[in-house]
Amino acid sequence: MADPGSVTLPQLRAAFAPLGISLDLDFVRLELADDKLTVHRLVRTPGGLPACRAEGGVQCEATVVQVVDELPAATEAVAEAGG
Repeated sequence: MADPGSVTLPQLRAAFAPLGISLDLDFVRLELADDKLTVHRLVRTPGGLPACRAEGGVQCEATVVQVVDELPAATEAVAEAGG
């Protein structure tokens, strides 16, 4: 199966939403390596503006989600009930 030439952000949001991963306005990038999915998000100041780095650019924070072959049975039931 060939990869698509492009996908839209709404398609990605819809694909990740059932997993409980929000690709909101602060979403910056996704990385999948080995058994970890890393979601990078923009850091905001208390005033709601993007937090800047001293050397330029904006600050990001990463959340790591473990990627497993199968979810435990109890987790699957909760995921299906929520979705």
